[in-house]
Amino acid sequence: MYRTLFLVGLFASIPLAVIAEDVSDTPDKAKTTSTNGTARETLSSATDVDFFRFDVRIDYKNKARDTSGNLTVRLSQKSPPSTNPQPSWRLELYSENNLAHSLYTTVLPETSLETEFEQGLSPGRYYYKVSSVDSVVFPAKEYTIKGAWEESTNYEKQPNDKPNNATAMRVNEDYYGNLSSTTDVDYYRFSLQVPDVVTITLSQQTPGFDPQLGWQFGLLSQADLPVNLPSTLMQSQPLQAELGVGDHYVFVKGLPPQEEEVEMKAPIGQRYQLKVNAPTVAPPPAECPFVFTYAVNPHTTHWATFPTPCDVPPGWFSQPEPPDAFETCPARYAIYKSPTQAKDGIGNLNIPFVDVKDDVGNEYLFRVIMQQEGDIFKLGEAKLIRILKEAPVEEATVEQPPVEQPQP
Repeated sequence: MYRTLFLVGLFASIPLAVIAEDVSDTPDKAKTTSTNGTARETLSSATDVDFFRFDVRIDYKNKARDTSGNLTVRLSQKSPPSTNPQPSWRLELYSENNLAHSLYTTVLPETSLETEFEQGLSPGRYYYKVSSVDSVVFPAKEYTIKGAWEESTNYEKQPNDKPNNATAMRVNEDYYGNLSSTTDVDYYRFSLQVPDVVTITLSQQTPGFDPQLGWQFGLLSQADLPVNLPSTLMQSQPLQAELGVGDHYVFVKGLPPQEEEVEMKAPIGQRYQLKVNAPTVAPPPAECPFVFTYAVNPHTTHWATFPTPCDVPPGWFSQPEPPDAFETCPARYAIYKSPTQAKDGIGNLNIPFVDVKDDVGNEYLFRVIMQQEGDIFKLGEAKLIRILKEAPVEEATVEQPPVEQPQP
């Protein structure tokens, strides 16, 4: 009995962290979640740290497709809240490419039930880091992190705090972003194929009451002529500029204080809407017909073929005709013969490899020939090359006949 009591007392004197080490206190040991996932955990001390990792995945079947989007994150606790304002959770969002600087930071006091923020992200790996704000007093209740993902190419892609990693944007389309700190600067890049007089506007949906709070934006090439948007207004004055062919950069940052000794403020986490209008550029079509479009990457100078104009990435130069002096990808995989080249007047598009997945889950590899008559393409021939994957067959359940019970 004495030995039993001795052992119980010994284990009771050992700190809990020694008995069961926190396995998620570093990025390499982070627990796994997803962009739409939910994570729940509890801080064990004021120095405890919890890491969770998730991925914005690329489309491996179509790597040219941009899978960027906007992540909305909600940090919450169960009711009722505490009456002590000192203990608080700190939630930080990091990119794997830079674990020294967070993309966004928010704080939830134990006196509040939830807080929320959003952040545009590009494909890659990201981490949540949860810690205590105070180094002595910590929130002991369970917290919950819930993500909500919206895939869209019209959100800022963090990090975009420098011109060399600016978010690419198309003219005549709306783009959305938010500042993550008072010193945050968001950069955007757009391209012009011909000289144009562009009009840039910044707007928001919900105005505020503080005229000292707001945004400032402008062209990087004309940084001495910025335009201010106070939080009390819904839309800024237009910024017009005559620009030449090539890439151009727009910056968005917090509204500078009117007096130097006043502390810098910014509408952190509040969504803004940025738009660059160019009259010579046709607006995006409501529907994208199947019309081959050829575009060149402005940084690699490689040409690519896209099935519709809507599939061309932002910032690429596009044209309806193939380039004369350059090879386009995937020219070596697909063969196209126009109706004018064919004796019967019917054009052919020979696509040697097409992945097909049916409703059951079977995956096939086909060779497809599309026939063109005028501006319309129709399926001419589809030949099965091989079966890539067969869907699992569910075994039918056999109902057993009821067992007759003996009559009493």
